[in-house]
Amino acid sequence: MKGGGWLRTMAYMMREVRHSRIDVVHTHLTRAAYIGHALGLMTGVPIVTSVHIANNDQIYRRLARRNNRLVAVSNFVRGMLHGRGVPDRYIDTVYNGTDFGAFEAASPDQVKDELGIPRSRRLVGLVGKVCRDKGQLELLTAMKDVRKEHPDAHVVFVGRVDETFRADLDDAIADSGAAESVTLTGVRHDVPRMLDSFTLSTLPSRMETFGVAAIEAMARGKAVVATRVGALPEVVRHRQTGLLVDLRPNEIAEAVDYLLRNDDEREEMGRMGKFIVDQKFTLDEMTRRFENVYARAAGLHES
Repeated sequence: MKGGGWLRTMAYMMREVRHSRIDVVHTHLTRAAYIGHALGLMTGVPIVTSVHIANNDQIYRRLARRNNRLVAVSNFVRGMLHGRGVPDRYIDTVYNGTDFGAFEAASPDQVKDELGIPRSRRLVGLVGKVCRDKGQLELLTAMKDVRKEHPDAHVVFVGRVDETFRADLDDAIADSGAAESVTLTGVRHDVPRMLDSFTLSTLPSRMETFGVAAIEAMARGKAVVATRVGALPEVVRHRQTGLLVDLRPNEIAEAVDYLLRNDDEREEMGRMGKFIVDQKFTLDEMTRRFENVYARAAGLHES
């Protein structure tokens, strides 16, 4: 959708809308939103636009017209759009969903064996891109205090390492004084199995407009330590499905220490997290909500 591809995409969409009698077009991210806006003006077809990130682009205000709908992935994003000039009556919140609850349980010991981690270790995991914004450095600093009371605690980072971040990461691992208690798995296509091996999961991000990694961990019955930023307080319920903290190593350390000390409470948080995912964050629930948005855009009902 760049350069000449923008025009080719527009021409293709015009043909599809007219020849196939398309009722609603759904776009994702900003460049597609511009194409959708132009397409809607030329054909009159309603445009549904998903907003996944904190974005101040004027296109979202322009799209707020007629039967168009803007879909925010969280109430945090919804409030951001409203605060930047989009009337709230054009916005729907549709949370992301996950199917991670449907996978069979994996053996934690088997996963540890595959990763070369002693079976006696308790894994404190973080799933996501390994980069500055996801909080790996703060977690590594926090774990220096955690290991004083829990020498069996072992950090696992699941995800691709941002190469511009690798030097800082290597320095932080060396500074932790416990490189043998840190494992980087790289990209994995069996994340549910990785989560099953965790004692608890963490998401100490600088910002999250939703927090997919949090609901994935909850779907596997894991308590989550997360920062109280963006939409994470909508996903992780403090003292019910995990603990919310500020992005400070001492607060992260206290939360991890608390969950490692209190097995029964940690397990209950995991059970509650799974229950909430099953009620609110499944793919079926996301699909149902999107069907309602499409119907509203198409003028089939008003709510």
